[in-house]
Amino acid sequence: MRIGIIGAAGTGKSTLAKQLANHLGSTLVPDHVVTVLRELGRDSWKGVSDVKQRRKVREDALKRKVRAEAEHERFVSDKTVVDYLAYWLQNQSEHEEKHVNTAFVDQCKAAVGRYDLFVFLPLRTDVEYAVGRSQDPVHNLKVAAHKRGLLALWKLPLVEAEYTFGEDMAAWCARVLPRPATSA
Repeated sequence: MRIGIIGAAGTGKSTLAKQLANHLGSTLVPDHVVTVLRELGRDSWKGVSDVKQRRKVREDALKRKVRAEAEHERFVSDKTVVDYLAYWLQNQSEHEEKHVNTAFVDQCKAAVGRYDLFVFLPLRTDVEYAVGRSQDPVHNLKVAAHKRGLLALWKLPLVEAEYTFGEDMAAWCARVLPRPATSA
């Protein structure tokens, strides 16, 4: 199964993705934005103010994400191409020409068919501090709305599920993931 973990900041995406991949014996596909930023010597977007550099980070990360997911038959993806598009729409699109925006949207739309299921983690009002994580509740609400809206607009396979840090993965999977069809 190819599962994408999606949601706003501080909902547990990365933690859940790691634990779920381990539990299912699937490949974990990490968030490549973090990787690209680290290659630039940064641990977050802080200080990356040049619009062209921000575009390059987002485009490079998307290419890496798409390529990494294509390499694996089974995976759990920490953040998805839908997450990448939501952040593009919120933070980048207003600075770009139509053809640049269209190309980014088209790449994301082409890649969403690879997922068998999206697990949407609901918005949390209180977000613990972490480097690069927004604690602004209005920003996080906008991001969650973009992500949830894209899932609905594109009619993507979705379950909405709470995740409690430290929750037993077998119990979580039994509660959230669809049961495989059995032959009669």
